Amino acid sequence: MKHHRYFWLILFFLATPLSAESLLWQINKGSLKPSYIFGTMHSEDQRVLNLIPLISERFKTADNVAFEVLMDMPTMTKSANAMFISGNQTLDQLVDAELFARIVKALKPYKIPSNMVKYFKPWAVMLILNMPPSKTGEFLDLQLYKQAQQLKLPTHGLETVDEQLAVFEVMSIKDQVFLLKESLNQSPDMLEKMLELYLKGDLNALLKLTNSEGIIKDLYKRLIDDRNLKMLKRMEKLLQKGNAFIAIGALHLPGEKGVLQLLKQRAYVVKAIY
Repeated sequence: MKHHRYFWLILFFLATPLSAESLLWQINKGSLKPSYIFGTMHSEDQRVLNLIPLISERFKTADNVAFEVLMDMPTMTKSANAMFISGNQTLDQLVDAELFARIVKALKPYKIPSNMVKYFKPWAVMLILNMPPSKTGEFLDLQLYKQAQQLKLPTHGLETVDEQLAVFEVMSIKDQVFLLKESLNQSPDMLEKMLELYLKGDLNALLKLTNSEGIIKDLYKRLIDDRNLKMLKRMEKLLQKGNAFIAIGALHLPGEKGVLQLLKQRAYVVKAIY
């Protein structure tokens, strides 16, 4: 199967192409007060965090704010716990010795003790490797969520944590290990290239770099396309009230099955802002 150098895109952002380059979109329909959708990136890179002041006026004055999930302590704890294998079998028993040694080496920059590595599920290692080592933990989505809480804005989750985890939990061990190998083989400078495209707001370019087939195509469908439909159904309840602010992974926005196109099909007017 063809090597997918760009697989991590699917994980990072947490896709009719729209010609404008933009991360912030105004959503209008009839006499409703405009709402906004912002494509986020799960990153604590300062260049990404510098986007917050550019959207703050519309964010702070929203009547409702929605994220993919509510990033409260129970959700974060459940997500973290789900990454570990339950039962007697460990990761070093699921993969060969050479691959396990590569995994241990790859996780060193993340300061994960070597004696803990064997307790991670293969999909969990894959996710870790598809994000840069954290320094502060204050990634873009979390900072926005905390601001919403401080401003006492009504905050909503478009999914439950169980729904998000199910995307990975239903995968066979064989498929998880395959995708883990893909992550180990990815180009080390790919993150910077993707960051540059994200900061340009060039979502169509990001989409083109996801060359999905086989296992990855199936995962992409469940991770992006299927979730787009689910999140759209739930965000519409807020959009129909007007003045909502929706913050979701940038790859959920572009493409024929992306949220922006789905909104256009439902008679919403979509306009690039920034």
